[in-house]
Amino acid sequence: MRMAIILALVLLGACSRGGEADLPAIVAMRSAAAEWALVNREALRGRLTASYAAGMRAAAREAIATEARGLRDNAAAAREGAALQALPGDAAPEQIARHAAALERIEKAL
Repeated sequence: MRMAIILALVLLGACSRGGEADLPAIVAMRSAAAEWALVNREALRGRLTASYAAGMRAAAREAIATEARGLRDNAAAAREGAALQALPGDAAPEQIARHAAALERIEKAL
């Protein structure tokens, strides 16, 4: 009987953290998207070399892909990750920022 109670408490604790389990991945995706938007904004202003911008875009996109694969329970964040991955590397900064803002709203709701 005591073991059943302990098992029930462990399972209840695991269930209550379902959404929170994805929080680090959501935060990391939002951060990478914000950095990507900044790189594209600065590249449009001519403040970055092409090779630096390309490297930073690739790093941000890889981070987003990695974190999106690690999502477990948050379908909205997964959709935002997929939408970000579908964008071209030189996407408009405002377009990337909209997805970063959506991820921030998801993050704050958890």
